[in-house]
Amino acid sequence: MMRCQHNQKSGVILHTGAIGDCVLTLPFAASIKKTYGLDRLDFIGNTEHIGFYPDRTCIDGIISAESIPLHRLFGDSSDFFLDDKDRLSDAFSEYEQVVSFLGFGHPHFEANLLFAVHCTHSADVAVLPAKVPGNYSKRITDFYLHCFQQENQFQELAVPDTPAITPLPSDYSAGMEIVEKAGLNPDAPIVVIHPGSGSPAKCWHTENFLQVATVLKKEGIQILFLLGPAEIERFSKESIARIRSQETTLENVPLTQVLQVLTQADVFLGNDSGIGHLSAAMGKRTVVLFGPSNDIHYRPLGPNVSVLRPSAGSFSASDQTEQQNIFKAVLEML
Repeated sequence: MMRCQHNQKSGVILHTGAIGDCVLTLPFAASIKKTYGLDRLDFIGNTEHIGFYPDRTCIDGIISAESIPLHRLFGDSSDFFLDDKDRLSDAFSEYEQVVSFLGFGHPHFEANLLFAVHCTHSADVAVLPAKVPGNYSKRITDFYLHCFQQENQFQELAVPDTPAITPLPSDYSAGMEIVEKAGLNPDAPIVVIHPGSGSPAKCWHTENFLQVATVLKKEGIQILFLLGPAEIERFSKESIARIRSQETTLENVPLTQVLQVLTQADVFLGNDSGIGHLSAAMGKRTVVLFGPSNDIHYRPLGPNVSVLRPSAGSFSASDQTEQQNIFKAVLEML
């Protein structure tokens, strides 16, 4: 990671959540970057989830959370100390604005973070909740801005309307190469289907996705299934075998390559998952199926998103009625 120059006004966001959680912070990040006039905004998190951010988002640099002894911030404040040139204080030494989505509500975290930051310089520090309370009636990004406004006494922070993720020109050419190697024609319609999610309860039944894919192919639409480590691990061997035998499939593709593949998608279809949030944030036409999650709070953010709630029963069994509903929703997007 390139460290910021001393003449730059810089900030950092700390968030160690999953892919979708981090994507949902990007509109908030763009808002505070503009509000504070930051020349540089970095992101501390899981590099597997945020590695593609520089040059494609408002985030200028990434830092692995594992490279910083963040666990020490959860220790008792009465025992908290810093050595000379301590790695913990050094990690925050160049930032005028620090926002953490880690440690909210912990009895010692915020006090220790303030000490670690302020022992080297003066900076604004905010520790915000990463989850939305059940009685909140708006999107999670609005909640982030609301909490930040309350803590910093801002009158208004606006959420940008533009897509949070802008692929590079090289992403389009790389994506085209990947789908061509998979046997698809990038000049003809492609629907990318991701049947998994971080939680099994969020996954629409695999048979439903396969049946929707079958009907779409009858309409001359190409189908590409994405299977990540979670799907390979959690889906039954029979389900994996059926997907592999019936559909063009990409498996265990790194996240940057998933982004590149999505540049070639005419429509993305999937569950409430990190890949759905990625597609939406790229501005792609995105159909996302919500089960137990709150779609008001956690719906993917983007200009071309259709959020549907199939019946609860269709998450555990094949459902022809819901298959037809989802097929029509995808077709309307094309």
